[in-house]
Amino acid sequence: MKSNALKIDIKDNVAVAKQSLKKGEAVVVDGQRVLEVAEDVAAGHKIALMAIPSGGVVVRYGEPIVQATRDIGQGEWVHVHNTQPIPGGVLA
Repeated sequence: MKSNALKIDIKDNVAVAKQSLKKGEAVVVDGQRVLEVAEDVAAGHKIALMAIPSGGVVVRYGEPIVQATRDIGQGEWVHVHNTQPIPGGVLA
C-alpha cells in the first residue's frame, strides 16, 4: 500500500499529509493503514494520529512544536485553528 502521509519519529503524534486527503480516506504511513481522516486535510498539513487533549503537546520530528487549544480527535486536521505556541516557549 502506497504511503500518503509521513511520520518521522516514533514519538510523533501527528503525520504530515503528502497529498490532499478527503474525509474518510485512509491515512497510510510506511505502507500501513493507520486511521481514516475525520475531515479534509490539504497536502503538507498535519493529521492527529491519536487524540490530543486540550493543553496537550503536538509532537512532530520527535519534538514538541505547539500546544492544543482544544481537544483534537484522532484523524483531525491539526493547524492554527486548534493549536497555539507553547506558553513561555518552554518545550515539554
